[in-house]
Amino acid sequence: MFVTTFYSYKGGVGRTMALANVAALLAEIGRRVLVVDFDLEAPGVPSYGSLTSAAGKPGIVDYVCHYLDTNEVPEVADYIVPCRLNNGRDIWVLPAGDNTRPEYAEQFARIDWGYLYAEREGAELLDDMKVQWEEFDGQGFDYVLIDSRTGNTDIGGICTRQLPDAVAILFMPTRQNTDGLVPIVDLIRTERKRSGREIDLIFCPSNIPDLFDENHILEAALDQAAKVLDYGQKDRLEPPVVTISHWVNLNLLDLPLIVEARENSRLSSEYRYLMSAIIGQNITDREGAKFTLKRLPEVFRTARKEKKAKTATDVKDLASEIAATHSDDGRLAFLAAEVFSEAKDYESQESSLSDAIGAGYETVAARTVRAIVRMHLGKKDEALSDLKEVLISPEGSTFEFRPAARMLRSAAENPVQVALDIFQQQGVKMRAKLELAPLLMQDRQHLDLVADTLIEPLDDLEIKPEQAEDLIMTAVLALIGSGRFDEALTLTSDREFQGTEAVEFNRAIAYWGKTDKPPKHMFESLADTLPSMEVGDPNVHQCTALAYAIVGQKDLALEELDSAIERVVPGQLNFSCWTFLRKETEEFCADVEEMRARVISGEALKPPFLDEVRKGAI
Repeated sequence: MFVTTFYSYKGGVGRTMALANVAALLAEIGRRVLVVDFDLEAPGVPSYGSLTSAAGKPGIVDYVCHYLDTNEVPEVADYIVPCRLNNGRDIWVLPAGDNTRPEYAEQFARIDWGYLYAEREGAELLDDMKVQWEEFDGQGFDYVLIDSRTGNTDIGGICTRQLPDAVAILFMPTRQNTDGLVPIVDLIRTERKRSGREIDLIFCPSNIPDLFDENHILEAALDQAAKVLDYGQKDRLEPPVVTISHWVNLNLLDLPLIVEARENSRLSSEYRYLMSAIIGQNITDREGAKFTLKRLPEVFRTARKEKKAKTATDVKDLASEIAATHSDDGRLAFLAAEVFSEAKDYESQESSLSDAIGAGYETVAARTVRAIVRMHLGKKDEALSDLKEVLISPEGSTFEFRPAARMLRSAAENPVQVALDIFQQQGVKMRAKLELAPLLMQDRQHLDLVADTLIEPLDDLEIKPEQAEDLIMTAVLALIGSGRFDEALTLTSDREFQGTEAVEFNRAIAYWGKTDKPPKHMFESLADTLPSMEVGDPNVHQCTALAYAIVGQKDLALEELDSAIERVVPGQLNFSCWTFLRKETEEFCADVEEMRARVISGEALKPPFLDEVRKGAI
């Protein structure tokens, strides 16, 4: 059971309305909710929507007076009223009492809270009431929401310090409000020193005008409130600030539950966020734990930037506590792993990812990330095992296959052989094979296999156009590299695949291979269009250099070769148009330097693989 008090120093900020709507939202997601109207002087809870079922019923005032008169602790269940919402869910209400009766004022006036606590064990009475909430109807409640009286009162102290786990403080950001809140907030914060209980504070600037803040008046007021009340520091582990807007609507005079009457309104959205902020402080609630885990990476990043070591430690500790509390929840384990990733706590990240996999949650994605983590930890064999599982998974997608295929180069002693074994397995998705193809295309003897495998599914009418294009583009490279020039030209003969620089360059090379003569008119066109392509790819510069050299622009060719070297990323496989193979960094650079030497010497610039593989030339 998680108890939250809604408190405001002054009235008119929409406190009770916010509480009633949050209660309805909690019930909507299946939580058992008790609403306690502790605003005994001016009860308001039974005025809202379906909560009117509690109007005119005995409540807390009657409960306390019964105790004072008989010295017997009453059964709180006798005062709790079920209220049915429009969606069929129930909310239970413990009202203040029937304040329409003249006797109510007399009863309320009889209660001396100082006397009750000093002479009649009032603290124990309220603690017992809380125990009865937990035991109500054999199930208790998931959440108890208390509507507290305004101001600095005895009742306010009960509601803000004795009973709650969290306090939502609603206020207009005026000096009168913030100055009045300072001692209240200080007492709540120091409760831990007195009783060992830490009470979370959720600050809710409320009734905020929905106007253009041209002169930054509202911004300044909110900043001053945050400064005076010491909240909203992004480098601290504290609940999010929830802003609630002022909404001008005559329908509000009927006091409906906005989340029922106008569920898509801005105000309803703000109440939902307030509900999330509340349950986020209750890590035993799975949805609350999810909300909090999603916030933690950003808190950690800010703490790291501001060099707040304690906050960073608190974030990791909280993620660990949530993960341990919900060890059977794969979704939460996955989210906890993201927190540990931000903290570079790879041991904890690996453990959480293993929990996610064990629970069957996003297993392909989790294995992909776990492989990365295990590489960081030096566990290459375990990482390789994960990568293999990812690449043969029928549930995987490009988002997992691509990084998995690339990581084989670091995890496997012989990545080409591993890729070949997986590539030839029955049942491996074509998308996985497409991502493995670059590894196999380092060796010319595998090009026929790559081409034949990728061409095979193209007759499937259900294949998506974008996947067909990816298959064709890779298959064409393999066909040209293996000397199957006619097939490459046929595969790219469809107008749908013509016109792009990459396709036109490959067709020019295929014609060259087929005829043993460079199609100069095609390379002249490419010399005009290739320079406009993405300049970050060294292969583009290499191809552009080849086109320039063939049309006699030697200086431009040398400049492009320089650019190709500059754009090389160490450790990355690059496709070389000089050999029509994927090359490691050093080998790619060697190809570029061989091209440079020939350009400088004035030799004809002809890719040497053409003579090696050309078959049936005419």
